[in-house]
Amino acid sequence: MGPFPLGPAKSPVRGPSSDQPPSHRWRFHPQQLIPLGVLVPLLLLVGCDADALQSTFGPAGPVAEKQLLLFNVLLWAMVVTFVLVEGVLLYSVIRFRRRPGDALPAQVHGHTGLEIAWTIIPTILILILGIWSVITLFELEPPPASANTLEVTVTGHQWWWEFEYLDADGAGKLINTANELRVPVGRPVNLLLNSDDVIHSFWVPRLAGKVDVVPTRNNRMWFQGDEIGTFYGQCAEFCGIAHALMKFRVQVLSEADYMAWVDSYGQPPGTSEPMSPLAQQGQEIFQGTGGCLVCHTVNGTDDSAATAGRMLGFLGGGPIFPGPNLSDLATRTTIAAGLLDLNRENLRTWLNNPNDVKPGTRMAELALVYQKHSDGSTSLSPQEVSALIEYLLSLK
Repeated sequence: MGPFPLGPAKSPVRGPSSDQPPSHRWRFHPQQLIPLGVLVPLLLLVGCDADALQSTFGPAGPVAEKQLLLFNVLLWAMVVTFVLVEGVLLYSVIRFRRRPGDALPAQVHGHTGLEIAWTIIPTILILILGIWSVITLFELEPPPASANTLEVTVTGHQWWWEFEYLDADGAGKLINTANELRVPVGRPVNLLLNSDDVIHSFWVPRLAGKVDVVPTRNNRMWFQGDEIGTFYGQCAEFCGIAHALMKFRVQVLSEADYMAWVDSYGQPPGTSEPMSPLAQQGQEIFQGTGGCLVCHTVNGTDDSAATAGRMLGFLGGGPIFPGPNLSDLATRTTIAAGLLDLNRENLRTWLNNPNDVKPGTRMAELALVYQKHSDGSTSLSPQEVSALIEYLLSLK
């Protein structure tokens, strides 16, 4: 005998569905498509909401308007083409389907007229759309020739944005700020984009399309804000652990509000009003025991040599990194690269443990006051943190 016992053959095991009478088996009903037919248009409407914070369908400047026009023409050309082609296909499948008793159709190898038509028509359509796309790209490449163009250098860091105005007021005033780009309404803004670490991507959907920010290379773009308001931006290129938290805002201001900010920028704390004793204590902590001055500037535009020295120190393994310029911190609306609204409570949360707010932040990684505790919390006392907050809110 072989290794397997002989016996009567057994019927194969059947799943429970095979034992069900035919009437109990699942059947398709057209009504089951109703929820899907409702959900899909609803999702499309939500995704195309022009009032969403980072919607490309609510342009607020000439660059975004031209890009949206090009997008809409390309989109609807594709939609019409898809509907026509699929309509003819479905019609042919239904109209010329084989019915019981029909003889086999005659075999053909093609239709010269149809083949010429469906080759020439798409070629013409692609040429028209392609040429128009290239023309639009060339139109948007240079900023408009205007004496009022604002020049701003944008530097992407891990993980925040630096904005340096080469001539903020038309009289040669330099300004260095972070994460909130302030521009006057109706004036072209010419951006010089660079990175000091990895590839980033600068994107403010309602003002202009995205442009990569590449180390060792200077890219350019321009936009113009035609509406007063706040427009939300985002790094659109994966750049490390805190990539999704690398946000920024563009504040489009009236000319008067913009010039007021420019005029007040860089004034030492206590210029407009005396510093409180608590703020003075915070200043001593910032410049001394807190070690904040190692990475941050608070008295105006960053010195290029100091910034380069900070980066060299970081690359050499030191507890130093070119941090955001804080000279105008109290005039901003957010902290931590747009993650938190600027207020005392959020400042305390950030200073107590920045890694809880923004995992991977260099501040928690390098600052000495966060190295003593294993959970990354600060070694400053609550009273010292309160003094530091008071000082930071005096920086205007």
